[in-house]
Amino acid sequence: MTKFDGRYVGTLALQPDRTRRCPEPPNIERELFVQNGRARFNFNPQVQQVLTGTVGQDGSVRMADSLDRTIATSGVLNEQGFRGEHRNGLCSYSVQMTKRG
Repeated sequence: MTKFDGRYVGTLALQPDRTRRCPEPPNIERELFVQNGRARFNFNPQVQQVLTGTVGQDGSVRMADSLDRTIATSGVLNEQGFRGEHRNGLCSYSVQMTKRG
């Protein structure tokens, strides 16, 4: 077990950009699971879209969709949670999650 192992829960928020129209994210909590240096982000539970990646010793992580690598989430884990950014094409969202076990 590593110090970042656990379940993280939180939401996404659109980072506004005047040059393009990006959709607001659904107002649902998402889950990120970390175990033994591997991260699994349940990005869209309705269609079972999962992003996966590895966790660095410093808590940095980058997770991507297996079919479309432009859909990715990156950020940093710590004892309290995860803070990062989700990108889907040209659209950008902030991600804030709290560790819940």
